[in-house]
Amino acid sequence: MTVTLQDVSMILALPIEGVPVCFSTGAAGWRARMFELIGAVPAVPEDPTKNRVPAGATYVWIVEHFSQCPDDASEETVQQYARAYLWYVISRTLFADGGGRTAPWMWLKALSGWDSKQSRGSAALAYLYRQLDEACCRRKDEASIGGPLVLLSVWMWEHFSVGRPRVIGYDAWDDHDNPLRKPTWAYKWDKVSEFTGDPNRMYREYTNEFDTLTSEQVTWQPYGARDNFAFICDFQLNPKCTEESHLWLMRCPLICLYAVEFHLPQRVMTQFGLFQDTPPKWKDTDVALHGLDKMKQKKIKNWESYHDKFIKKWNYVVRVANDNRQVHLQEYDEAAFDKYLRWFLSESRVELCPPAYEEGILEAPTGFEGTANLEYNRLIREGRQTGFAPVINFISTEISRQISEAGQALAQPQGRDSENALREFVKCSATRLRSLAHLLGCRTVEADMPTQSRSTSSEEEAAAEMTLRGFMDDAPQPSQPIERRHFNLKPRKTFNRYTPEAWNKKQKRTVVESENEFEDEEEPAPKKVLRRLKRVGVEPGTKKVVRQARGKK
Repeated sequence: MTVTLQDVSMILALPIEGVPVCFSTGAAGWRARMFELIGAVPAVPEDPTKNRVPAGATYVWIVEHFSQCPDDASEETVQQYARAYLWYVISRTLFADGGGRTAPWMWLKALSGWDSKQSRGSAALAYLYRQLDEACCRRKDEASIGGPLVLLSVWMWEHFSVGRPRVIGYDAWDDHDNPLRKPTWAYKWDKVSEFTGDPNRMYREYTNEFDTLTSEQVTWQPYGARDNFAFICDFQLNPKCTEESHLWLMRCPLICLYAVEFHLPQRVMTQFGLFQDTPPKWKDTDVALHGLDKMKQKKIKNWESYHDKFIKKWNYVVRVANDNRQVHLQEYDEAAFDKYLRWFLSESRVELCPPAYEEGILEAPTGFEGTANLEYNRLIREGRQTGFAPVINFISTEISRQISEAGQALAQPQGRDSENALREFVKCSATRLRSLAHLLGCRTVEADMPTQSRSTSSEEEAAAEMTLRGFMDDAPQPSQPIERRHFNLKPRKTFNRYTPEAWNKKQKRTVVESENEFEDEEEPAPKKVLRRLKRVGVEPGTKKVVRQARGKK
């Protein structure tokens, strides 16, 4: 799953069609140009050689000088305040650098022409892709992430329940009778509850919940499907949210100054309610492009010329999409999506938490001391590990391993070798399952593996199986181990309780059927036990058999 141009339109309503945001980032004469655009410029430091400042202005300076536009301001002054406001918003929400205090000059330069039709939507998505890529590679403690985090947050809340805040509601929206001032999909999350607590603990809980999430628990189409698309919210959406829907499936480069990323919707067609091919068509994302950075390549200033081929590709794809608006695509297919999931899970890393135990730990039974000394259990005792996701990841890996080995055993041709392979697999499976049960704290089951008896014919095996079924419908098969559980007791008998009077009445007892009902019942007299007689001879002259009690002479 990923953020797409569809999400950019629905959440931010930024224009997609237009000129790529790609121009020269040179800062020569930036103070004079800034004064032309907003009518003010930050003060020059006393010693520029020692106190070098980046091209731009701090956010504090912008707020101090442009927080309130005068009531009697001229048209030029209003435009200057509007540029300063947009410069502040764009630098802090769309193209934030993840920790800086300065609004870069290049984003004010992008606002120099009001009528320039720039593709700010594709630029915002390209910048987000690049920020996510760089954030995954940062290792410093103060590492952070930038980009349009509003887009990323709303996208995550709509698709995943993990980390989703509770929606409190939203206030009435005044659009001033202008449909272009209606809210976007993000307005659903106008008022939400905040999470507070220890960041380290919250991060562990977040990764634990995310690892236990399954594909069935994901909202794949949060904006609605087919005829209900964009009509499932309680307010009217801005028409810009759906105006460029014909551009959402473009396979194209996304350009934002130095950053060039690729929009590959064919990898996530389920998010659009369309047929998902397996595997999706491969596209080289050009690792060399990820190495481009305005800080690392300071000598490169004219990015428009440097990315000329990608700009031409963008213009071509947009033109083709406009000419093919009525193309019908294949609808979603469940079987195809299941096939895609199997492929994706086998080819990708989908786990954040490492498995709780090492591979091979189930090969031999593990006692209490051995299990207690394992690293995962030690972290649990110390309170440094509270999630169950590592155990689930370990179990899923072992189950996949068992399935693979079962397939190998069943693939053996019929015969003596096949029988031995199956027996060995069953034996190993029993050992692993017993060890797994112990790791999970379950020690109530002991599997008695029957010893191999003499070989029997197929007729004898069938007769034995029919005999077992005749005695018990759910009897175990001949090859199954017999399970003995400590809670499989005999049927409960009637509870006997002796009263004080019963001590004086031998052979009598009181049987309690309930708390309010007692009945006295005399025990039956003991029955005479007949002794077995043995034959000692025959009486002479008769056929009468003489018998004598055993033990008597």
